[in-house]
Amino acid sequence: MRSHWRIVILLLLVMTLVGCEKPLLDPARPVSLTFWHVYGSVADSPMNDLITRFNQTVGREKGIIINVTSMFTTTSIHESLVATARARPGAGPAPDMFMAYPRDVLAIGPERLLDWRSRISPDRLGEYVPAFLDEGTLDGRLLILPIAKSTSALFVNDTIFEEFSRDTGIDYASLATWEGLFKAAAVYYQWSGGKAFLKHDDWIHYFLLNTAALGGTFLKDGVIDQNDQHFQKLWNMLAKAAVAGHICLMDGYATTAMMTGEALCGIESSASILYYKDCMTFPDNTRKPLRLRILPVPYFKDTSPLAIQRGSGLAVYAGDARKELAASIFAEWLTETEVNIPFVVQTGYLPVKSIAYEQFLEKKQIPANTEREKELYGAVSEIYQKSDFYIPPYFPGYGEVEKKFRSVLRKIFQKYRKSYKMTQTDDTIADTMLAEFMANMD
Repeated sequence: MRSHWRIVILLLLVMTLVGCEKPLLDPARPVSLTFWHVYGSVADSPMNDLITRFNQTVGREKGIIINVTSMFTTTSIHESLVATARARPGAGPAPDMFMAYPRDVLAIGPERLLDWRSRISPDRLGEYVPAFLDEGTLDGRLLILPIAKSTSALFVNDTIFEEFSRDTGIDYASLATWEGLFKAAAVYYQWSGGKAFLKHDDWIHYFLLNTAALGGTFLKDGVIDQNDQHFQKLWNMLAKAAVAGHICLMDGYATTAMMTGEALCGIESSASILYYKDCMTFPDNTRKPLRLRILPVPYFKDTSPLAIQRGSGLAVYAGDARKELAASIFAEWLTETEVNIPFVVQTGYLPVKSIAYEQFLEKKQIPANTEREKELYGAVSEIYQKSDFYIPPYFPGYGEVEKKFRSVLRKIFQKYRKSYKMTQTDDTIADTMLAEFMANMD
């Protein structure tokens, strides 16, 4: 009998303890997550609009508050994430949740971040495009959850190009290959009285994509392989165009160069559509309407098109169960089709769930509201249907290599543009520039 009562008492005790256990999330005591992202400015950000919507609906119901504490460009966020992760002086606290690329995760330390598979079910993850999940998986752990994906595209100022084409006979078909684009750049320089034709936001992508397409390797063991014959070809064409003035070397992004008339076209992320205004403003403050034409990035003759797979994903610092759960609820809400599709269209990206992604490639149910959005998704659809995709060879020091490459390349090109007058027959200047470039990259 005593044994029976002991069992009853133990059961009651267990039930009492279970009943007293508090849930991780409670609307009465909401958990707050600080968040860094890269979508637009403080005053005009589709992501901020979505976060406000989440906080007022699902967040209020569950007890979650997403608090955007900083906004960055895709380039500057890397430096700030690394600074906070390494507790550098003046860096401030790290965010709970942030947008990241593989280079960021490798620099921060993968072991410090949440494996999304511990918080999101296999069935739910099975709804995502597998390749997008693969890009965010390091050492078998899903550390970057895809939110929106993009690629690079060639943006052209059609307002000016139309006149240029009429006078010179160079049409948009000429821009399909790099050979044609470099030729067009030389003609434009003469036609415009000395203006640059092209600004590229990531010249390292020019080398990565095209050496691979030609059958070579740009980075070997994390170092530029200058002995690769294909690299030599790419370097010579670019270096000569740069010192001749055909390439825009101003700081900043192609978007700015195009909107100020410093360049006629730019190669940049498809998400750059978010930053274009309706008109150009020249240095003398005169204005012209800005009409855009958007095309696939050029490729070299006798190669198959390769395209960069771009777009950061969501990462979370691990260790706080409440914040991990809150982040997973926000992430799943953000990638639901009815939320994700309007967001990606507004920002120039592609959705990350397989069904929605396939509909985009087939040009079905794309809610494009403007001519620019229709133009963009026509180009993006062509890119995704005709190109194979390339993911950069990320390694722990890739972010630093990329940063140094950008800085040194621009420095060398600017120096030699000022010091030398280029002629079509001068083949030595490219070699001289390459030697100095490689010395600075060591």
